[in-house]
Amino acid sequence: MVNNNLFHGRYFLERLLGRGNFSEVWLAKDDKTESEVALKIYAPATGLDEHGVNVLAREFAIVLNANHKNLLKPLYYDTYERKPYLVLPYCKNGSIQRRVGQFSEDEAWHLLHDVASGLAFLHAMKPTVIHQDIKPDNIMVDNNGSYMITDFGVSAHAKSTLRKSMSIKFASAGTTAYMAPERFSKDNTPIMANDIWSLGAMTYEMITGEVPFTAGHLEGGILQKNGAEIPELSEAYSPQLNTLIGMCLSLNPWDRPTAEQVESYARIAIGGGDPFPKPKPWYVKFKVPLVICTSLLIALLIIWGVVSYMKTEIIIDGPELEGVAKAANLMKSSSTSSEGLALLNDLVEQNDADATYLLSRLYFKSKSPSDICPDSIRLMQNSLGITPDNSKAHELLIKALELNPNNYYGLYELGCDFLGGDARTDVVKRDVKKADKYFRDGLSLAKDANDEYYIELIQQQIEKYENYINDYE
Repeated sequence: MVNNNLFHGRYFLERLLGRGNFSEVWLAKDDKTESEVALKIYAPATGLDEHGVNVLAREFAIVLNANHKNLLKPLYYDTYERKPYLVLPYCKNGSIQRRVGQFSEDEAWHLLHDVASGLAFLHAMKPTVIHQDIKPDNIMVDNNGSYMITDFGVSAHAKSTLRKSMSIKFASAGTTAYMAPERFSKDNTPIMANDIWSLGAMTYEMITGEVPFTAGHLEGGILQKNGAEIPELSEAYSPQLNTLIGMCLSLNPWDRPTAEQVESYARIAIGGGDPFPKPKPWYVKFKVPLVICTSLLIALLIIWGVVSYMKTEIIIDGPELEGVAKAANLMKSSSTSSEGLALLNDLVEQNDADATYLLSRLYFKSKSPSDICPDSIRLMQNSLGITPDNSKAHELLIKALELNPNNYYGLYELGCDFLGGDARTDVVKRDVKKADKYFRDGLSLAKDANDEYYIELIQQQIEKYENYINDYE
């Protein structure tokens, strides 16, 4: 294709905007509407055979009605001289490629939000559309500064057809630097989690100027698959942004958030909130008895003060904290922590279900970087001189559930153990089906108890893997 050429008797080719493995993109003037458009022409040099033309026609029929504000939807599809082409709105601001390494934190959150929103729409389509090539070149900026995904709707099958029809060999069906680790496996069937990894890699690059995994001629998920660690952003960026990018770049697909979750997290951050609030301290589970008993103790102290002031010898018998509540209260103070731990161990020996669960958490230490142990647990471990022991923690957790099968927060923890496997505990092997059962049993019980905190917590875990469970059984 050359400048100043009339394509298909209608589109005057003004300037080449970009060239890829399979296509060229031109700035063109539509002679019928006198408007500027972007013309994406497939196989511009050779054209396709009849089979290739038919495959692309079927592919684009799926996405021509993909109406979403964060998708650069094609206006029209046709074929000229066996060269399929798309007519697209022209974005004068171009792609984000020109600003690699220059994104501020606010821009990064908006990028995550907009691209995730577009991906959520594509992933929810029937049949599901998986982009497979999220990268800076494929994210356009509209006149309002919003980000739009382009170049969607070409499946792996269509790309394979293009390669065969054009008789050209290409390295991959995507850009290697943005390809998730599972794409380099024997079974590399595209899944939605692939796009989430690519989104994380692209956002990291827009901030730092470098793709997250690169070494010599190797780049992308193949390095992570071989042991490379997820890099972190500099301290100039918030821990929340670093956390979300790290979640998107998780080695295992089921550990990554869905597109809907990424959009939600980003929306919260853009609104000034914290998308990852710290977990409630473990003793919150006992807040009701503690509050009641503390209030009673305060009342008794006030009465004692009044009685002492009046020098009246009156003996007052009042209730005291008992059981797990007493042990938890004693462990909150360094001067009585040993006494509290001893009481807790005595209760465990007496087969107290709540005490057994609490002690299991005190011995737990997660090995997964994305599964952060609450600060309160770490502080208690240090204060009590407890050496974390995941084998003992798991054993106590099983015992606690045997003593109280309705312990939904225990079922949640057990589900997390089986979902994370060795990466979380070094005790159990990953078993997504077992994790799913424990989560769903816990969710049902949490709903019965109307515990909104645990309902939300368990639902988030289920949403993490339910879209991918069939691919990794």
